[in-house]
Amino acid sequence: MESITAYTVSVIITLICLFIAAVIANLIKFEGGSKPRDPRIRKVYFWVFCLINPILIFLLGFFVFMPDGNRRVIGNYMMALSIGTVLGFFLYILLGFILSRIFTNGKLGHWF
Repeated sequence: MESITAYTVSVIITLICLFIAAVIANLIKFEGGSKPRDPRIRKVYFWVFCLINPILIFLLGFFVFMPDGNRRVIGNYMMALSIGTVLGFFLYILLGFILSRIFTNGKLGHWF
């Protein structure tokens, strides 16, 4: 039961971070000229949230959703939280890549 909580937290935090990165990318205006800086800024925000995502997953899972119980229950939860953190990181990159390819001509297309 504890592992389901860890995996759920990782998926929800990943989707929230991806949503925030998409909102920020859409708020950045297109720049004209021969060397616009806006694609680089969008890419930087995407990768900053990519680094914040696993940290947020682990800290929230550790401090907020840590179960009370014996050492075995806590050990199983920590293993599930670690796996969920890594899966959340790769899910963020995968979903970001998919969104980047879907919206190739839009502002999200600059992530990759």
